[in-house]
Amino acid sequence: MFNAMKQIAENVFEARRPADWYYGKVISLSPFQVQIDQKTVLKKNFLAVRDGVSASSFKVGDKLILLRKQGGQEYLILDKKGAL
Repeated sequence: MFNAMKQIAENVFEARRPADWYYGKVISLSPFQVQIDQKTVLKKNFLAVRDGVSASSFKVGDKLILLRKQGGQEYLILDKKGAL
């Protein structure tokens, strides 16, 4: 009973989060692909960028900050991850 209640509470919490953020790495420019973990590689049709930004703005090895809408499969590239 406790585990069922815990799972329901976790599901409610997840549903309230409008988006999740991820780090990714550009692994290919042609075709444009971003890897976010060992198994997940995002192709161009799953990625969106801000106006004025295109695939040519990036190079292989760039680390990116991505935002994914909850429940969706589209990722918005927010920016490159850099050092201070």
